[in-house]
Amino acid sequence: MKSNFRFHGRLRDFSVVALMLLLCAAALAEPAPQTQPAPPPAIEAGETPTGDNLMPNGDFEQAGEGEKKDSPKHWQRIEGLVWHWQADPTAPEHGKAIMIDTDVDQRQAYNWWVQRYLNGAPIDRAPKKTANPVPGYGTIAGLDGGYYWSDLIPIKPGRAYQVYVDAKGPASKVFVRGYEKEVPLFFGDEAPATVEMFRKARGQPELDAKGRPVRYRLRYRYSKWFSVGGSDEWKTYTHEKPIDPTGREITEDVRYIRVMLYPYWPQGQYWYDNIRVYEVDPLPDRGVPEAQKEDFEEMKVVK
Repeated sequence: MKSNFRFHGRLRDFSVVALMLLLCAAALAEPAPQTQPAPPPAIEAGETPTGDNLMPNGDFEQAGEGEKKDSPKHWQRIEGLVWHWQADPTAPEHGKAIMIDTDVDQRQAYNWWVQRYLNGAPIDRAPKKTANPVPGYGTIAGLDGGYYWSDLIPIKPGRAYQVYVDAKGPASKVFVRGYEKEVPLFFGDEAPATVEMFRKARGQPELDAKGRPVRYRLRYRYSKWFSVGGSDEWKTYTHEKPIDPTGREITEDVRYIRVMLYPYWPQGQYWYDNIRVYEVDPLPDRGVPEAQKEDFEEMKVVK
């Protein structure tokens, strides 16, 4: 019995070692391709509505003021590592645009974001990106995504909205999110991992008064997305149906929306320009905010 116990003990130890080796091999392996939106069809030139564009500085030509003078006005501050505000050298007629590089190591990005957004480092101190030891896996593409936000845009109850985006590069997503009130805005405010990273950098407690982990609560009440990109040339994209943030998809309390440009996988450079938001007529079958069978489609939110 004693020798049999030693045998089974060694077998158990061998199994543990084998499992650890398998886990290490999986961690070092090339990451599996992530789910990516299918390249959408581009719209015909001149197809956009003729009304007022509700997105201020959607062409990224106007600079901010004060500490934001190095970034486009009415948009998230850039930092020169993941987010770049520049002209496309192959299409100078576009003027200024936003280029988002998701092939940046997350650890390098987080270290720079603390310096840039918490400590006020100027953009000319932005580091040159370093190579990731495991290609793709630890990049912004593989983890956070290169979220880039507009400021809040007031909307009207009972109206629908159409968003247009010029894009170039791999396929990515454009989100439209709705809010009940005018919330304060700060970098990474809708990214829990970034918020947690900043809490640690500030030395703030990670536990609340009852000893529970401090949890971040997303503030938006509505979310919808559509695909853009998938071409090496600039093209214009929009969504199939008007976005109806105060229709039956959500309560009538939504009064503001934000646009988020969201590239992630594969790692690379994504370009955006000429973001436009138009007020349009809602669909004829727009109903009251009640949960019906058709409301449970992907990316819809119900009361």
